[in-house]
Amino acid sequence: MEPSPSRSVFRWRRAFVVLLLLGATLGAALDGIHTHFGATRYANPLVLRMAWWVPLLFGGAFCIGLLRPVLDLRLRGEPSSRPTLAQTVLGMALFVLAYFLTVVPLPWPLVSALLAAIFLFGWWRCDGSRVGLMIALGAAIGGPLFELFLILNGAFLHLHVAYLHLPGWLPFLYLCAAVGLTTLARFLVAA
Repeated sequence: MEPSPSRSVFRWRRAFVVLLLLGATLGAALDGIHTHFGATRYANPLVLRMAWWVPLLFGGAFCIGLLRPVLDLRLRGEPSSRPTLAQTVLGMALFVLAYFLTVVPLPWPLVSALLAAIFLFGWWRCDGSRVGLMIALGAAIGGPLFELFLILNGAFLHLHVAYLHLPGWLPFLYLCAAVGLTTLARFLVAA
């Protein structure tokens, strides 16, 4: 039996609110790992070494996870399949682990390799689709470009850079984020 349109709209709205709030809280806390362990610094920190706009930025960024169920509807003409709770928890746990690995005192190529392995494992266990892979690759390009925009406008800076004011591991962190957030979004939206 197909769910009613009102139930579907409710699930989409609930998913948006959950991702927005999770980004504003968990996302800002993960960003705090970077500021408190010396990976980043904000130009005008307000509280806990973070700028006032960080929860808003991460809230919006987490909502990008909804791109996966949207693309499933547009490209395949059907809703996303719902991942299991275990897959959803695994995807988010790997994302959090990836964040912690970015402040471990290891050379950035090694950190990048670890993050790439986490991404591949997470994508294989939680998604495995071409759409998910394309979203992750888009995040690995778009996320660092947006951070570069913020850096060039004086909002914050990375303290250990490899190229273009950015750390070498940054695209790989975005790959891991894409798996966790798109899996969570699919879990929240799917019937």
